[in-house]
Formats: sequence, C-alpha cells, structure tokens
Amino acid sequence: MPQSHECEIRFEDNPSAVYFPGQALSGHVKLRILESFKVTGISLHLKGFAEVHWSETSGSGKNRNTTHYRGRQDYINTVTFLQGSHDSGSFDLVPGTQSHPFCYQLPVNLPSSYEGKHGHIRYALKVVLHRPWKIDSKYKVVFNVQCLVNLNENAIALAVPCKMEIQKIFCCWPCASKPLYISVQIPFSGYVAGQMIAVHIEASNRSGRKVLGFSTKLERIVSYISQTPRTRVKRINETVAIACGQGVAAGGQGSWDHHLRVPAIPPTCNQSQLLTVGYQLVVEGNVSGPSINPSITIPITIGTVALVANGMSAMDSNHDQLQQYPVSMGPIATAPVLQEQSASLLPYPSTPFFPYGDPEPIAPPSVPEELLPPPTYEEAVSAPSFNF
Repeated sequence: MPQSHECEIRFEDNPSAVYFPGQALSGHVKLRILESFKVTGISLHLKGFAEVHWSETSGSGKNRNTTHYRGRQDYINTVTFLQGSHDSGSFDLVPGTQSHPFCYQLPVNLPSSYEGKHGHIRYALKVVLHRPWKIDSKYKVVFNVQCLVNLNENAIALAVPCKMEIQKIFCCWPCASKPLYISVQIPFSGYVAGQMIAVHIEASNRSGRKVLGFSTKLERIVSYISQTPRTRVKRINETVAIACGQGVAAGGQGSWDHHLRVPAIPPTCNQSQLLTVGYQLVVEGNVSGPSINPSITIPITIGTVALVANGMSAMDSNHDQLQQYPVSMGPIATAPVLQEQSASLLPYPSTPFFPYGDPEPIAPPSVPEELLPPPTYEEAVSAPSFNF
C-alpha cells in the first residue's frame, strides 16, 4: 500500500551533520502530504544519550551464572510540537507540502559521538506524526557531536619532550641475566588527526637474549562504566596505528626512529560518566625465548586543535631536556529520513608541527579560523541504526 505522506529533515548549512557542543542546531522539517489523513499532532524529538551493556559469565554447569551490566545517561531529551499537541483534538493534514523550521542550542558540555563494542554515545532528531487509533509514523536522522579539544590549553604538560626508560632482567637469582636497557622518547605528547608521532628508541642489550624487533603502537583505551546491578568498569584496548622495526642482538646496542601517523580517530574524551576514550603509545621489544616482552607505555592526548609550533620543544640531540618518568618492570545533509546517511569527513584543523620532516600536506580548513571544525572519525561516519 503506497504511503500517504513523505518526510525529510534538513540541517541548515551543515552538509556533514557534525556539530560542536554549544552550537545552534537548526534546519527544517519538510512534509509532503499525498493523501489527506488525520493526526493529533506533529512532534520533533531531540535526543542525546550514552548507553553501555555487556555480560559476564561465572561458574559452570548448574552453578553457571550470567550477569548483565548496563548503564544509560541522557544528555538531551526534548520534545517540541510543530503542530497540534498531546491534548489537542485530531485534525486533517491536506495534500500539499509544508515546512516547519527548528532551532536548538546544544548544551556546552556534550561528549563526542562514539560507537564502541559495548556502548555508544549517540544523537538524533525524530519526527513523529501522532495518528489517532493508528500506529504513529516516525522519521529519524542522526547527527554527530564533536568536542573541541584544544591542546594549547594544556600546553605546559603536553608540549614538552618526554622520555621513559625500562630495565629488563631475564630469569631470576642466581640465574639472572645482565640487564636489557630500553629508552623511548617523543618530542611532545599531544597530537591531532593527520599528525606524525616521532618515536626515538634506544636499546643496550647486555643480556644473552636477542631482541627480534621493536614495535610501536598507538592504542585507544575505551572504558565502559556500568550503573546496574553495580558499578563496574570494562576496559578495551584497540590498536589504531602500528610501526615495526629491527631489534638488537645479544650484547649489542642501537637506536631507531619509528613514525606513526595519527589516523582519523575521536579525540580524548572523559565528559561522559559511562564511556571514556583515552590513548597511549606502547613500545614493545619482541624477545626470543620464553619470557614476558618488555614494554614502555606513554600516555598520549588526542585533540582537535594542534599545539602551536613555537610552543613546543624539539628533542635535543643530547636529550638533556627530556623529562624522565620511572616505569615499572612489569608489563546531514539533506537526508532521506528513514535511512542514516554517512557524514563526510571534515578537513583537519590547522596544519600541525612536525619535528621530523614534513609529511604529505593536509587539506586546509574551508571555514573561518575561529570556527575550525575537527575531523570526523570512522565510528561516527557509519553509526548503526537505533531506536529511542
């Protein structure tokens, strides 16, 4: 049976449907009525929320028990009637086209959109045609929120070189080997998508074990925090970029430079009480024989506005300026509303500073500098459909 109406939600002057917290969300709802029918009202719902869910099983047999951990936090939940109301009587929508404008001011403390294995942060607009004695007609379109993370606001901590060292001894007394020393240095610890992370590795291997190779990984740490039946945290580590290089023979020493380009990923985010996103750099040595591979971890902050070049220190050849930290020896556009559209990638923020040569050029921003949009990311580009 053909539909008696069509609905389309258009965002104004924002084809990518990506918004900053505090920005105005404006557009209009276009209704095309093909056949006359009755409604009691037309409402527009604005929703923003975080949800987490996972299960854990313990015991076996008859004592097997599965616990489901859940949590939900609402950031936006508003309903506006474009026509009619909850209490109004029914009226006819006659054939023709009608347009209803809307404008919302988004809260300033919204977390970024995110799609994860055990949870998500989502935002959407939904139009509902309330029909008496019939199933309501619903039309939905999603949009993405991207927080502005200006690394220069924490430049004192992020714009300085960083060095970490580890000493690894294999076996134990009285069979303990001589130590394997590894040090890792980076010029600063705050980056944006498209920037290069320059990693300098030095190793002095006095042990009898061969280091087959060194790997450098940029890991994303997603923490899911439940509310019921009790508070519990589930952390998932995901590798988003990796570089591998040669190792060092027993009794040898050497130094290597690894370079990792930061992909299009969401920035560091801890605004949500249920879902947080962080990053770390992990350098691991693959050691021959049965042993735990030595590794060094450096916290990394991913932002949307790059550190200014004159505010950062380059690594000195003598590495005298490097801070040393002890490391333990342990390890919408115009969218047809019943389907979600992929948001186009936005241009990156201002061209970042690269301490080790110039990479490929980054597309310049196409909006005024004071309104530089952050890059979108893969999760937000292809969010699955959902109900609310």
